[in-house]
Amino acid sequence: MDLGTREQRPARLGARAGSHLFPSLGSSWPLVVFLAGFPFWWLLGFGVLGFLLLAVPLGYQLLRRRAFDVPPGFGVWLLFLAVVVLGFFVLWEPVPGLLPESGPGRILPWAYRVAWFIAVTIVLLFIGNSTEKELPTRRVILLMAWMFVITVVGGYAGQFLSRIDFPSLLEVALPESLASNTFLNNLIHPGLAQIQSILGYETPRPKAPFEYANSWGANFGMFLPFFFLSYRYTKNAFQRVLFVIILVAAIPPAIFTLNRGLWLALLITAGFASIHLAVKGRWLAMISFGVAGTVGYLVLLLTPLADLILARLDNPHSDAGRSNLADTVLEVAITYSPIIGFGAPRSRQSNFYSVAGGATAECHQCAPPQLGTQGTLWYLIFATGFLGLVLFLYFVVRRSLPALVSSDPTASVLFYPVLFFICVMPFYDTIASPLMTLMICLGLLWRFEQQREDAGSPHPPPKESIA
Repeated sequence: MDLGTREQRPARLGARAGSHLFPSLGSSWPLVVFLAGFPFWWLLGFGVLGFLLLAVPLGYQLLRRRAFDVPPGFGVWLLFLAVVVLGFFVLWEPVPGLLPESGPGRILPWAYRVAWFIAVTIVLLFIGNSTEKELPTRRVILLMAWMFVITVVGGYAGQFLSRIDFPSLLEVALPESLASNTFLNNLIHPGLAQIQSILGYETPRPKAPFEYANSWGANFGMFLPFFFLSYRYTKNAFQRVLFVIILVAAIPPAIFTLNRGLWLALLITAGFASIHLAVKGRWLAMISFGVAGTVGYLVLLLTPLADLILARLDNPHSDAGRSNLADTVLEVAITYSPIIGFGAPRSRQSNFYSVAGGATAECHQCAPPQLGTQGTLWYLIFATGFLGLVLFLYFVVRRSLPALVSSDPTASVLFYPVLFFICVMPFYDTIASPLMTLMICLGLLWRFEQQREDAGSPHPPPKESIA
């Protein structure tokens, strides 16, 4: 057990865990280099994959410590990881109505998500075990606010430069057999937009610098609270005016993407934030929040953006397919594997309307999406069972609820990305960069808890640790 305060533990001092490459950044240099240079990494082909690779140097920095703490309730997360790993043993289990599975190729979709869960666990532990001196909260917030700015710029690029297409350096370097793989190409190709006919005619849906338009929406909502937090670090009138300009400029691309899940989750998060601020008596913040909402409403009302929203709502497009997919996921999971699921997404033998339906050489899109896709909620139910879903949600909620009663305004705002993440779980596949952002939030919130405990008692209670 670790009994000393965080600053007393020599294994956590920046001098020991620092880097010779970036001595001023200490052990946090991988996080800073990747996020600060994200547009560069995206052009190289390491945008989404970079979040995964980020865990390697951070994990090395973590292991250099003689011991490190784990957050309260971490055993629940370990149980969730165990359920994910157990999914390997049911990857090839035959299921009536689903395509038979065979061969090693079935391992890839399972292993990819296992890698993500391990990576975000490393980031959570790294942030929670880093002192304020090693990794200032201000640095993390500004980096994530920078990611919001990049996302907004990518939204405009996707809208107005959607026809521009170019390969990434990684795409050029890889053999054609790998670079042309649909799954891998979506991760490494720096596309600007998805061209879809949701409104009855072809329209670009911005996705840069992420893999899909829905991914863009999920990341937009996750980064937005960090951008709001960055206002407290503005130092002069110019920076404050620039903050307002960026905030207003962020509205159009949020509409261009036609992401109803994003709109709904932002409305729920904004409504909750208003109530939360009122309950805590933070009237100045509430007034500022109300002014921002009013400006946003006027921008929508006085521009064609409101018409675009109405047109999107009049064209539900994917509602029937998503509803059928969700119903089938629940039916199959409850009937055949309610506890641990099936390890990874699977394909049906037909579409939702005909047993003879499905993909053909002329119509690849005629096949419905795999069960366990089109939303993290459905992935968790189908791939990890209801046990995995409960363990995942319990850990996330358990680690984020202290933010609601925290007296620190930064900790309070860090609850909002968590709420947004939960709101979009039924709509977006968030086991990628949004999940990484979620764990960064939980890591910072855990650190706030530890700082409060260390400040409140000369002899803080023992903490769970791994030596």
